[in-house]
This record gives sequence, structure tokens and C-alpha cells, in this order.
Amino acid sequence: MFIDIARFLLDVLGSLLVGLLILRVWIFAIGMPGRNPVVQFVVALTSWLVRPLHRMFTPRGRIDWVSIAAAFLVTLLVVALIQLISGTEFPLDVVLLAALRQLILWGLNVVVWVTIIYAIVSWVNPHAPFAPALGMLLRPLLRPIQRVLPPVGGFDLSPLVLLLAAYVVQMIIARI
Repeated sequence: MFIDIARFLLDVLGSLLVGLLILRVWIFAIGMPGRNPVVQFVVALTSWLVRPLHRMFTPRGRIDWVSIAAAFLVTLLVVALIQLISGTEFPLDVVLLAALRQLILWGLNVVVWVTIIYAIVSWVNPHAPFAPALGMLLRPLLRPIQRVLPPVGGFDLSPLVLLLAAYVVQMIIARI
């Protein structure tokens, strides 16, 4: 039972930290303003890990490679610790592939959660202070879907299509 609890806690804490790091990458990729409360929240919770890595790597372009590297390192650590706790040992290449797979799954979870929160907020309180940030995050993902699937009866179904697509990709990745 201790092993299951430890694995669960590692998975939850790892997914939360990696999710924030992926959100940080996403935020900087779309150019969200630094004064936005969502940006300030994510940066405040991840700077302790990203800042030291910035000293080792020089950032280039709009993609925050340092945060991607930090997310992969955290994922690798979580996967390795879970294997260590479980008593299973795999070669390094298998652990690296498992970490990459887990990182992709956690990234898709971020897309799913942001989409769900966006849908709920747009129904309940579209004028919430963080609603524009959610819309800005999802705009690059929803716009192509909206071009193909216009609103039906005044309802935008693109978040539903995005959720279905994310779940299908998760199912495919999980089987690998």
C-alpha cells in the first residue's frame, strides 16, 4: 500500500509541476503579456526551477526551450523514482522513452484541463478576470476547428472537438 501511495503522490506532484512548466511554454509561445495574472501565477510557481537552467542555456526564439527541458527533467525524475519505488529496473533508453511518453500525456492533460475550465467559465461567468487569458491560450488551437465547424445554434462546439481530439491522441500515445 505504501508503494501505491508513493507512486500516486509522485504522479500527482509531477503532473502538477510539469503541467505548470508546459503552461509556461504555451504562455510564452503565444506571447501572452507578462502583466496577466495567469502569467504571473505560472511564472511565480516555476521560476525556482527555470531560472537556474536559464544560466546554463540561452533562450532562443518564441519557444521556451529551457522550460521544455525542465519539464522533461522533472518527468524523467518522476518516471525513474516510480520505477525505483516499484522495484522495476529498465535500461536508460526505455526510461527516456517512458519519460517522453509521460511528458506528452501530461501536456495533453494541460490542454484538456484548460479547455474544460474555459468551457465552464464561458458558460458560468464569461467576464471572470482570467477568462480572456484562457481564451488567448486556446485561440490558436480552436481557430482551425472553428474554420471547419462554425457555431451551431449559437453554440461554439470547437472546445468539444478539441477535447475529443486530445483524448484520442492520449489514447494513441498511451498504447505506445
